Amino acid sequence: MSKKKTDFAERLIAEVTPRYPLPKAPLAGATLLEQGAYVVLLRHLSEPHAEATVKALRTAFGDWNEVRVSQSQEIAPHIKSASRKKGTELLNELKPVADLLRDYLQDIFQETHHLDLEELRDDETAAGKVVTSLRVLGVTGAGYVMWVAQGEQLPVHVPLVRLLDRLGIVTRSASLKKAREVIEPLVPKGQELAFTIAIHEVLGRWDDEQDPIYETVPVLQTTSLGKKLVKERQIAAAKAEAQKKRDDERQRKDEEKQKRDSERERKRLELEAQKRAKEDEKRRAKEAVEAARKAEAERKVQEAKRAAEAKKAELAREKIAAEKAKEAERKAEAAAKQAAIKKAAADKLAAQKKVAAEKAAVQKKAEAEKLAAKKRAEAEKAAAQKKAVAEKATAQKKAVAEKANAQKKAVAEKATAKKKADAEKARAAAKKSARGKAPAKKPAKKPAKKPVSKKKPARSK
Repeated sequence: MSKKKTDFAERLIAEVTPRYPLPKAPLAGATLLEQGAYVVLLRHLSEPHAEATVKALRTAFGDWNEVRVSQSQEIAPHIKSASRKKGTELLNELKPVADLLRDYLQDIFQETHHLDLEELRDDETAAGKVVTSLRVLGVTGAGYVMWVAQGEQLPVHVPLVRLLDRLGIVTRSASLKKAREVIEPLVPKGQELAFTIAIHEVLGRWDDEQDPIYETVPVLQTTSLGKKLVKERQIAAAKAEAQKKRDDERQRKDEEKQKRDSERERKRLELEAQKRAKEDEKRRAKEAVEAARKAEAERKVQEAKRAAEAKKAELAREKIAAEKAKEAERKAEAAAKQAAIKKAAADKLAAQKKVAAEKAAVQKKAEAEKLAAKKRAEAEKAAAQKKAVAEKATAQKKAVAEKANAQKKAVAEKATAKKKADAEKARAAAKKSARGKAPAKKPAKKPAKKPVSKKKPARSK
C-alpha cells in the first residue's frame, strides 16, 4: 500500500470539519433511534443537556412515535437547556429544537416505514441506502449512527466504497467484507470515529452544487478525481465567467443599441411632433379664418333674425296695445254698470238703515224711559228703606240712652242712700260713745268727708 494512500486518512481527518457537532462517545443504554436523536439535539444543546433531553422524553412519552405525533409545545417542556428564560419565552426558545426532533422522527418514519434503525446493525447493504436517504440526520450523522451500530467500528457500505473507488484510494469490490479488509488498514488506530465522520462528511457534501467539499479540502484535490473535478469546475467557472463577460458585453451593446434606438426614436418623435405642431398651427389658422367667416355669416343671419323678431315684436305690441285699449274700454263700461248697481244697492241699504235707525231710536227712547221710571221707583224704595232704618236706629239709640240714664240715676240714688245710712250709723255710734265717757269739750264738728273720699264712685254702665 502506497504512502499516499496511508496519508490520505490522516490528512482527511485533519482537513475536514463537519458542519454540525457530533458526540464524542455513544449514549449509554440508548437505541440507534435515540443515538440519532442525540446527534440531532447536539445541533442546539450541549452533550449533557442533549443526553438529559433524550432520557426525559423517553420517560415522559414512553414511545418515540408519541413524540413524533405530538405538538412542538408538548415536546418543548421536556427539553433540557441552560436557558434562564421561563414560561412562554422558554417555550418559544425551545420550539426550533422540538421542531427539528419531530422532523427527524418523521423523516425516519417516511424512509423506513417504522421508527427503528436497528437494521443498521445487521445489514450493511441496507444501511448504505439509509445513510444517503435520511435528510434531517444527514449523511455524516447517519455515518456516526452506523459506527455505533457496527460496535464502534468503521462502517463500510456501497456508497462509501464507490466514493473511495472514484478517489483512487481503493478498488471497488462486489464484497463489502473484502472492501473492509482494504479500507481498515488505511485508518490510523484509534481514529476510526474521526475517519468515519470525515469520510461521511465528504460523501454528504461531494455533490453540493454551490460548495462541493473537494474545492476546500486540499487532500481531495490530490486525487485524480478531485483534480479533475476541480479543474472542470475551474474551467466551468472560467467559461461561466467568460460567458458572463460575453453576456455583459452583449447586454451592454444591447443597452447601447437600445439607447441609440431610443435616441433616434426620440428625435423622430420630436420631428413628428414639430411637424404635427406646424400642421396643427396651419389647421388652427385655417379653422380660425373659417370660423371668422362663419361667425360673420352667423352674425348677419342673427341680425336679420333679430330685425325680423323686432318687427314681429312691434306688431305684437301694437296688437296687444289695441287689445288692451279695447279691454280697458270694456272694463270701463263694466265698471260704470257695476258702479250704478252698487249705487242703487247703497241707496236701498241707506234707506233700510235709516228706517232701522229710526225704529231703533224709538225703541231705545222707550227703553230709556222705562229704565228711568224703574230707577226712580227703586230710588224711592231705597230712600224709604233708608229712612225707616234711620228712624229705627234713632229709636234704639234713644232707648239705650234712656236705659243708661236710668241705671246711672239708680246707682247714684243707691250711693246717696248708702252714704246717708253710713252717716247715721256713725252718728249713732258717736252718741253711744259719748254716753259712756266723761263729758269733755267737744271739738268743733267737722264734716264727715273721709268716708266719702275713700269710697269710689260707682261706674256708670
